Amino acid sequence: MWRDLAKGFAISELDSDLRADHPEFDAERDRLLHALGLASLSEEEAAARLLSVAARTAPDYVPRVPDDDHLPYELLFPSGPA
Repeated sequence: MWRDLAKGFAISELDSDLRADHPEFDAERDRLLHALGLASLSEEEAAARLLSVAARTAPDYVPRVPDDDHLPYELLFPSGPA
């Protein structure tokens, strides 16, 4: 889902797909938020935070493939958040 957000897919479309595939999503999310003492965020705010945090990992925290060349993995969000 997060990669689709970075590609510009509408959050409402992704939300519908997620809930169709995981009908228990809302109950599980609410249980986890309560257990962790966290407030709920709007889908838009959660997506914005996710994209912002993921974009800040590069270039300093890019995992490398454990081979002879130790090449970096492809960035999750190569052009930065949308």
